[in-house]
Amino acid sequence: MREQIDNLSRRELLKLFGISVGASLAGEAAWPQKIQAQSRKVTPRKTARNVLFIQNCGAMSPPECLDFKETRFTAKDLDIQTVNSDFQISKTIFPNYEKWAPRASLVRSMYENSLVHASAQYHTQAGRALNAAILREIPAFGSVIASELESERRSSDTFPTFISVDLWNARCPQIGSGMLHPRFAGLDLNTASVFDAFGAGGDDSAAKNSVLSERWEVLNRMSEVSPSGGIGGKASEYKAHYEYAYKILTDARFKKVLSLSDHDKARYGVPKDRGTCKIGLAMLIARNLLVADAGARFIWVANTYNGGNGPADNHDQLYGRGALAPKGAQLSIYESGPRLDGAFSSLIEDLSKMPGKESGKTLLDETMVCMIHEFGRNPEMNSNGGRDHWGPCFANLFMGGGIKPGRVIGKTDGYKVTDVGWQFKQQPMMDHVVSTIYSVLGIDWSKKIVDTPSGRAYEYQQTAPLGGPAFIPQTPIEELFV
Repeated sequence: MREQIDNLSRRELLKLFGISVGASLAGEAAWPQKIQAQSRKVTPRKTARNVLFIQNCGAMSPPECLDFKETRFTAKDLDIQTVNSDFQISKTIFPNYEKWAPRASLVRSMYENSLVHASAQYHTQAGRALNAAILREIPAFGSVIASELESERRSSDTFPTFISVDLWNARCPQIGSGMLHPRFAGLDLNTASVFDAFGAGGDDSAAKNSVLSERWEVLNRMSEVSPSGGIGGKASEYKAHYEYAYKILTDARFKKVLSLSDHDKARYGVPKDRGTCKIGLAMLIARNLLVADAGARFIWVANTYNGGNGPADNHDQLYGRGALAPKGAQLSIYESGPRLDGAFSSLIEDLSKMPGKESGKTLLDETMVCMIHEFGRNPEMNSNGGRDHWGPCFANLFMGGGIKPGRVIGKTDGYKVTDVGWQFKQQPMMDHVVSTIYSVLGIDWSKKIVDTPSGRAYEYQQTAPLGGPAFIPQTPIEELFV
């Protein structure tokens, strides 16, 4: 083991632990200090203590899922059910919809300018369109949340504020903290290796303690990094990740996060999942992180399956079964839907029953849950029996944390938006989803960082982004709450 440790690179050291971290651009002297509000009219709602962000990679087809439209392409065995007057859903695709759909609200008038998975997923993670000129200084919006909530951390909080699960396996993996301090970069857990790496389980045998001792030696290796190279190019950045790894390794609550019963695994669909990254494990970790209440308040779950663009990137055989079923990184809607539904329905059921911090509230009451797609899919079926990328309209889902159940914002005819569903003429975008998340956590979305490395002010939510529309309103999606 010692010889292996000596030969490992720094990235390999982290990978051994089933964790990875994003990069930071700025050195210690350059970390931004000047953050100011742009508007006196902003009043964040602060209706949630936590946010759980589910990235449904590949863009699940709206016409079959969250914006059902029956056309000549629609399969005849979808068993369509009515959730409310504006929301119909397939019981074939979502067998357990009754556990979550009545609690949900939808935004169907979403718009995305980029139709390439990598840049659209970047938009999802950064909360702004890709701008190559200042790419390295832009933080993940999860890093902005971690920075803003730093003052609310308690001495007992050992988990990072921002934790993601399986984001490493997405087309756009974690982008890091950019110009912000590296301790806000976020910690990404790999469901394919983190359980073995941290020795989770109920047994405290000498053999398992020996494994932890060996990995403690690996952690000590991290302190030997040189001032150049590696993640972010600065030893001080690596030290921040080292310290988080140390705190987590020595906190019994993290071991409990990874202690999953066979019963729960079955409920969340883990045994049936053939993916490298199992969505049931990711959602169980997310649930347990919330229950632990050890500092993690913004949790990102990436539904990545076998990597690539994601399981829902159905350019061919959307309805494929048997010999016609997609292979590799994609799943047909008959597989991807029930796989997601099994884990998601159990998660929402559990959060709705588990007590929150405030008396009389559940974890779901205190946690805003989002299910987000990078763009939509073409209402026309292509010659391969699939749907291609579509940006003019698509649907995202929200619940908990102050969201009013049963809202359906926006109407479409499948091809375009017929009613934007909110107070502005422009369609809502990922930028507005991020402002909504800021608002529920009590963060002023109108703030900007003035002293950036490039000299260009970093607005928490842009109004005139490069690579996007000429103007977008600076606002959360308030209609989700009223």
